[in-house]
Amino acid sequence: QAPIALVTLVDLERQWFKSCFGLDETGTATGISFCAHAIAAGDGPMVVTDATADPRFKNNPLVTGEHHVRFYAGAPM
Repeated sequence: QAPIALVTLVDLERQWFKSCFGLDETGTATGISFCAHAIAAGDGPMVVTDATADPRFKNNPLVTGEHHVRFYAGAPM
């Protein structure tokens, strides 16, 4: 039940969606990237069960905007 799934490449300014399901976008600025947080968290997975309640993401346009992201699970590869 994941309406969005991505494989993402991240640099200092942008993230690129190299494989994408559920979004028309090809990337976003790193400043709103959940993936950048997952990379900074270390080698293991990062799970956000409710992005609206997480201070890192509650004002993120991916959460407050049209995509309404609530759950995130990601791990660096």
